[in-house]
Amino acid sequence: MEAHPGTPPTQAAPPGVSFDGQTEAPAPPAQTGRRRFSRRLVIPLAVLGAVLLLGVAYRYWYTTTHFVWTDNALVAGPIIQVGSLNAGQVTAVLTDVGQHVEAGQVVARVAVPEVVGAAPSGTAKLGFTDTQSQLVDVTAPVSGVVVARMADPGSTVAAGQPILAVVDPTRLYVTANVNEADIHRIRVGDPVDVTVDSLGMTLPGRVEAIARASAGSFSLIPQQNSTANFTKVAQVVPVKIAVDYGNLPLVVGTSVEVNIHVQ
Repeated sequence: MEAHPGTPPTQAAPPGVSFDGQTEAPAPPAQTGRRRFSRRLVIPLAVLGAVLLLGVAYRYWYTTTHFVWTDNALVAGPIIQVGSLNAGQVTAVLTDVGQHVEAGQVVARVAVPEVVGAAPSGTAKLGFTDTQSQLVDVTAPVSGVVVARMADPGSTVAAGQPILAVVDPTRLYVTANVNEADIHRIRVGDPVDVTVDSLGMTLPGRVEAIARASAGSFSLIPQQNSTANFTKVAQVVPVKIAVDYGNLPLVVGTSVEVNIHVQ
């Protein structure tokens, strides 16, 4: 184009400066390198996620195939109730909770009442004459540790009423309640990992017996439904597990977790 007379010639503005004298903002840097880096990072992360997912799936398959696990289990053992075969009044309790007793050891004494008179109606009156012939020794039938004391001197007890409870610490075991859907996978002799909460450790064990009745069969009110309105409830079957605990202080009634190795 031809310039009009009197108009100065047009000059190009220097880099970074506009015609009105203001500084222009620099152009944004190229994003090519960042995108390439992001793509290179996504592929290893995807592979790592797939490997982790496969590992979790394999672990779940291996665990459910080779083991039967439950935390519905506890330490059990025979609790022997010790009492007098005669009704009377407790005069002495010679041991206490936590103490060890031997079979045949005298653990308490009971005074047996005798006839001291008669009522006008002819009914015999019973009483105590403080004679040694009235005292009856109560002995422990087994060796073990006293876990409960149910009577004190002065208490009146009926025939057979327990005064003490004794547990033999060498005859403890674990009772695990296993879901009925898994019971067919368990065999007597299967090895077991027993985690005892009160000890904070895992002990070796083995399946000793499998009950032929569900745990619900022993409840006071067994489940029965003779109507069409029925909801299926999964039952559990008691499994007796022998534990190699040596001299460790297992506590009857405490919780355990069992992991049974199945074929």
